Amino acid sequence: MAEQKRPLRGRPQRTEQQISEMRAKISACALQLFQEEGFEAISMRRLAKEAGLTPMTLYKYFDSKVDILRSLWAEIFGELCVELEKIAAQEPDPRARIHAVSLRYVTYWQGNPEHYFMVFMSKGISQTDVRGFVEDNAALAWFDVLRDSLGAAMGGGVGLPLMRLKSELLLCILNGVAHNLITISSYPWSDTEDLVRTAIDGLLDG
Repeated sequence: MAEQKRPLRGRPQRTEQQISEMRAKISACALQLFQEEGFEAISMRRLAKEAGLTPMTLYKYFDSKVDILRSLWAEIFGELCVELEKIAAQEPDPRARIHAVSLRYVTYWQGNPEHYFMVFMSKGISQTDVRGFVEDNAALAWFDVLRDSLGAAMGGGVGLPLMRLKSELLLCILNGVAHNLITISSYPWSDTEDLVRTAIDGLLDG
């Protein structure tokens, strides 16, 4: 009689849903800690403790603390992208569209300053860490909305070099407006909509 094989011992393999849920739990815990104490101050060991995990278990879900931060960045920009796409789809006039999506880009950061600081001002982040995120095209879909809206407002006949230049300038302008409104909030700035509209009009007509 053939010997029956014994079932393999050990924990059952995790399902995709279980992995997703655990990553979400870890991300939520990391988000709170990063916002309260700063990215640089939190170690993987501390994060594992706060999430109720061992460090070894934590590394099964994220390769590093930077990997967790990039995941949070992707969530933030994903949320922003959905909002910008919705606004762009609802505004048929090209010039009004670029004004609307640009304004929402700035007011999103104004309304979520903790996200702004974590994305743009986290300490302990190297350019290599940022490059890994920027080179992920899917993570930068929000920029496509701004660029496409700007292109539509500028009309046809615009060469690629000029289009690229103005798209990059648009991003610099909007980030600059958001940065000043958030980090120097005690200054009596002009209305946010007026600042954005004047900047965009100058970019389009200049």
